[in-house]
Amino acid sequence: MFGGRSKLDKGLDAFEKSEWKRSRKLLEGALQDEPRPAGFYHLGVMYWRGLGGPVDKTAAADCFERGAEFGHPGAQTAYGIALRSGVGVAKNNDLAMTQFRSAAGGGDREAMVQIATMSEPDEARRWLMRASDLGYAPAMAHLSDFLMKRDPVAALSWLYAAVTLGADDAARKRAAALAAEMSAKEIEEAQKIGRDHAREIRDRTKAR
Repeated sequence: MFGGRSKLDKGLDAFEKSEWKRSRKLLEGALQDEPRPAGFYHLGVMYWRGLGGPVDKTAAADCFERGAEFGHPGAQTAYGIALRSGVGVAKNNDLAMTQFRSAAGGGDREAMVQIATMSEPDEARRWLMRASDLGYAPAMAHLSDFLMKRDPVAALSWLYAAVTLGADDAARKRAAALAAEMSAKEIEEAQKIGRDHAREIRDRTKAR
């Protein structure tokens, strides 16, 4: 749009500022003339969560599907979650997995976690490791659960890595609960490994 920002860009700006009603109205109007994937994804999020208006899961799933058709990783993951849960759209695990794999190929970390929770143990571990190596705290929590029985020190180390990287209190509380069942030597080892994980993740992030 010559001479100023488009209505869609203004809608996305409003979303970033948590101006939900304004964003929702702008995006609803803009997408009819300017069908961009980021617009569909963000409008879908507002419909799904009831931001700026009533919850509408069906409209949300439709927006996510439109964004996914453009190859938007966030929209693909969101559409996959809708398909997997059968909320707003007919349940379809196979199509959900297809969406998750496409999104993971685009670097979406939540998609990697979703694939892991639908996979056999060896593949699940690979996906959780991949998402954890990208610094995604929810993946670290899932990986910790996965490792708990076979390697408690490794499990605790990923929780410490999540805490070191700035995760919320949930990781800290889970780490404290697990540490309460371990020896001082095991805790010290897990803390060291966790710090190493965090440092490697930060170094990788800086290198990009």
